[in-house]
Amino acid sequence: MRLREMLDMKSTARRRVRSVKIHYQSKLFKLPLLRQYSAIVLGRHCFVKEATASDRLIRHELVHQEQIRRHGVILFYFTYVGEYLRNLWRYRSHDQAYRQISFEVEAYARENDESEASRTIRK
Repeated sequence: MRLREMLDMKSTARRRVRSVKIHYQSKLFKLPLLRQYSAIVLGRHCFVKEATASDRLIRHELVHQEQIRRHGVILFYFTYVGEYLRNLWRYRSHDQAYRQISFEVEAYARENDESEASRTIRK
């Protein structure tokens, strides 16, 4: 791969991350299903429960946004919910079922990656 192609790919990736809009103090978290969560990504929007969010939390949510882009919205959410339900049946614990979802495993593994922090996000 040529240097120019690599730079074009990096530029495209940066534009995609810049397209994520972060919404703080989102009213979505008044919904009973979402009350226990700190943030959620829906499409190109990241909704945060509180007025501020740690860099680590934002990096975690950006990993989910990347996963959605990589797998497609329908496949991502279908797989996410399917894995959660299978894990819930298997472990009989919400926390354990949630932590064992493959998308969450990846997001938790990458949330401390400082290279994720260098990306620009619209606020």
